[in-house]
Amino acid sequence: MRLLEFDYFEPRNLEDAVTKVREFDGNYQIIAGGTDLLTALKQRLSAPAGLVSLDHISSLKDIWEEDDVITIGAMCTLEDVLSSSLIAEKLPALNQAAWDVGSPLLRPLATIGGNICLNTRCRFYNQSSFWRSSRDTCYKAGGNICHVTNKRDSCVATFSADIPPVLIAHGARVRLAGPKGVRTLPLEQFYTADGRFPHVIMAGSGEILQEIEVPLPAPQVSCVYHKFRMRESIDFPVLGVAVMLKLGEKKSGKYCEDACLVITGAEPAPVEAVQAREELLHRRLEPGLLARVAEIAASEIHPIKTSLISPRYKREIAKIIVTDALKKAGGIEE
Repeated sequence: MRLLEFDYFEPRNLEDAVTKVREFDGNYQIIAGGTDLLTALKQRLSAPAGLVSLDHISSLKDIWEEDDVITIGAMCTLEDVLSSSLIAEKLPALNQAAWDVGSPLLRPLATIGGNICLNTRCRFYNQSSFWRSSRDTCYKAGGNICHVTNKRDSCVATFSADIPPVLIAHGARVRLAGPKGVRTLPLEQFYTADGRFPHVIMAGSGEILQEIEVPLPAPQVSCVYHKFRMRESIDFPVLGVAVMLKLGEKKSGKYCEDACLVITGAEPAPVEAVQAREELLHRRLEPGLLARVAEIAASEIHPIKTSLISPRYKREIAKIIVTDALKKAGGIEE
């Protein structure tokens, strides 16, 4: 499939990129690695007047540590993340999540910023224009109705990125540059839970993701990422879960001082399993507790059939991968 015609710009600094975005007044796309966007353009899911590339902005490609915070430029590729000794040593769950994205051919192109800004997906939306022409245009593609729920003016397309759950579990913040200047917000607030416009950039803020700030975890903190997919590589997650545990020691064994569980692949935004966290707090880690926590976490997601995977199947998978992630994070042997 051929691309439609568009203007293409390669600004050399962030200020020029923000200016160019403002000039397009909403009719643009920001391109990083392009591994997902170019496919969408070929499928005619988007027809922007212009693409603004961030590839030549060198300030967006650094990884460094300062004041107990690791900062990652949005244009760092997933291969950059994997090859960073700093991330491998201090944020191993992020290293694991990056490894689980795509394939060895994609990771040198795909960027961490692109994964954070990944569009939501749906079996009625992510199709060729010929396939979509067989029915009314769905709401996400500019129509009036969601073919999943048969409701008007709503979209339940699923967010399926691997990187954000780990970053949210670590309390990461994102730095955004836009027409009104630069602002920083917690990553969980970056997402709108709207399938059509899943994050603030797609919602029309005119901002560009500049960098991600990740506070260094305390020594007693353990974080893991588990992903379930239909194939061993390339696939988006059917479900993925990041589990962060802050552990303490008592005579009776390990107990949970703090926790965070974040699930991807279930709803239009990453889901924090708040009730599951409450069940964990200040309790000794033992198999019965972990099973209860997994059941609660599975009950906190509300998947809808936006793919060929049934919601019931996703909930059953959630129980398994949450349990496995809790065991690994808690250092519990089988």
